[in-house]
Amino acid sequence: MSHSTALRGARRVTLCVMAFALGALTPTVAVATASHDANPAQAGAPNPRFRVSLLRPVSGASPFPEGCPGALGDSDHLPGSEIEPMITVNPDNPRNIVATWQQDLGAAGRADLVAATHNGGRTWRRTTIRGTACTRGAADVASDPWVSAGPRGSVYFGGSTAFLSSDPPAVRMVAAHSSNGGTTWSPASRVGGTTHRNDKPNIVADRTDPERAYMVWANRDIPVVLPSHSVLRFARTTDAASTWSEPVVVDRAPDNAIDVSSEILPLPNGDLLTVFSRVKVKADGSFASQLLVTRSGDRGRSWSAASLVTSHPLPEAVMDPETGEELDSQDLSIHSAAVGRDGSVYVAWDSSTSVVRGGIKVISSRDGGRHWSVPTSLPGISTFAMEPAVAAGSGGSVGVLWYDLRHDKPGDGPLTTDVWFAHSADHGSTWQRALHVAGPFDMRTAPLQRLGEYQGLAAMGHDRFAAIFTQAQPRARHGQSDIFFARISPLQ
Repeated sequence: MSHSTALRGARRVTLCVMAFALGALTPTVAVATASHDANPAQAGAPNPRFRVSLLRPVSGASPFPEGCPGALGDSDHLPGSEIEPMITVNPDNPRNIVATWQQDLGAAGRADLVAATHNGGRTWRRTTIRGTACTRGAADVASDPWVSAGPRGSVYFGGSTAFLSSDPPAVRMVAAHSSNGGTTWSPASRVGGTTHRNDKPNIVADRTDPERAYMVWANRDIPVVLPSHSVLRFARTTDAASTWSEPVVVDRAPDNAIDVSSEILPLPNGDLLTVFSRVKVKADGSFASQLLVTRSGDRGRSWSAASLVTSHPLPEAVMDPETGEELDSQDLSIHSAAVGRDGSVYVAWDSSTSVVRGGIKVISSRDGGRHWSVPTSLPGISTFAMEPAVAAGSGGSVGVLWYDLRHDKPGDGPLTTDVWFAHSADHGSTWQRALHVAGPFDMRTAPLQRLGEYQGLAAMGHDRFAAIFTQAQPRARHGQSDIFFARISPLQ
């Protein structure tokens, strides 16, 4: 197996066109969404402590019915297809929630959309931000959207825009800021330079300063070649995303490896912890999938040497046996990380090896990423599972959201997929039975048979959670996929 083939099988390590993003605002549209008809309790055993207290579609019909005249490859986009949602909750007001996603999938999205609610998810206001031809910008496509809320109504958006006139496409990291809980946004600012080497930005708001935020992203050869020249870059803003510092190197991978995806976690003591994945070619020609961390005590100006958290052999790609399409499992390559108020850190990833064998693994640290537990598997999962999202509340409360195929019947036509949630009240030592959140839907009807590379989960205080995820038909009503919000609450 070639290096590029192995990485592609390593959960779409993103050797294709990446990146994308935003600019200034176009007018907002208020959307009062109606309840969806999915029955959250129709599948699986009930969770003894939690319920889905609200389930709503957040996306709607495409805001670009005429397409994007002037954008390269615009005819390849699928109107009404949405993937890769992310969510964040205002730490001062849990009823204020902000989500983002990629709209109208093609080489990437026609734009990244943002939506905000101030009533706990009952109604949402969708917003487009200028960046691509569809939103009065210059780029052709947008992708990798992310949102992060800070104090006093401060919310940051991060993403990327790509220009398809070059091969590989030139990619620009961008960021925008909202000071009113995601209702309106500043013009998007450029972060770092524009190059085909940019990929997978992650943005996080500072815990205490509403005008401060941090971004980390991969900078590597695309397509990947060996010896590799792969680094993670970091920049910060101190003026609410108006300007960004010159990028510094967080980590430089060895020549026989690439750093794939990363997340910044602000710790209670003011340190920054970057959790990131690496794919490494071993001496015998096999591949290792690794999780590492590095730390900064000076707000990202300098970073410690990376330390290894866990490693295992890189699994093969998982293929749909009826279509031959690769399924969206990611392994460690694209994981999910979260930090609690007490500094406990959690990382989740999928560990599926076939359509009928899989699971979700979680690893934790009680001391801000210095020491780690042994990886454990969530109980009750035996078939293909993918794309976990982890969130940490207070007092040891941890939630995980994921997709799995436990109700699929081989050969019946659809690839039956459901959304699930599990909770731990003791820092991940033990887990409640899985709660059915949404579905079923047919993953084979998803745009390009893809749900994207991640979904989102955020804590709403101690043990309430806000979930954002993609569903395909028959749940989707405005194209091949829609974005859904679920509020997960304890039983009263």
